Amino acid sequence: MTTKPREPDEENHIYTEGIDYSQSEKPSIWGTGDKDTLELLKKIEFRGKWLNLASGDGRYNLDLLEKADSVVASDIDESALHKLRQNTPDKFKAKLQTEVFDITNKFPFEDNSFDGVFCTGTLHLFPKEILRHIFSENDRILKPTGIILIDFATDIKRVLPEGKLYIRKSEPQYDLKEAAKFLKELLKSYKVQIVESEVPEEEIKTRGFVYRFSCKFILLTADKK
Repeated sequence: MTTKPREPDEENHIYTEGIDYSQSEKPSIWGTGDKDTLELLKKIEFRGKWLNLASGDGRYNLDLLEKADSVVASDIDESALHKLRQNTPDKFKAKLQTEVFDITNKFPFEDNSFDGVFCTGTLHLFPKEILRHIFSENDRILKPTGIILIDFATDIKRVLPEGKLYIRKSEPQYDLKEAAKFLKELLKSYKVQIVESEVPEEEIKTRGFVYRFSCKFILLTADKK
């Protein structure tokens, strides 16, 4: 089974890559994962049911499946989720679900239905009013002792081969200090831990072109009180 890629519509906050994931290489198009994020995933205790929010083609999904009791991988792009499931080892498929939805709308889950929410590589794309909605939904679906684990890119730089900067339409340009303050505000009822890190320049191939990407980022863990 193949699925049609979801085309991007950045003016309406749909930040898909518009690629045919069935034609991409088996590893995630975003690489093997950030070192600090992978180390945190190894250290943190997982329990119960986790939501991998905006999971894309599954950069970190196997790391979640190895520790959580079950994982719901979600994304607006069904093509990406199809690749994620295809690349999931058979021994983990029984505890994997996938769900296609737009995170700018109400999440299709009951209140208090997850023990954790994981989201990387996505939230920095949204303006503050949409982030307020997303974090409100995270809070709604989390159990009283739930955990939020996210990264948030700041000070982003994308350089095309000819040296010009590539800036995505409607993307806010958050700096690290501003983003950390705002995230703490959104999570003021949580116990928050923040690690500041950065992504060294790496090559990204998407939508028929290539660019060099680098950024600073916030790695945040928040325990619901």
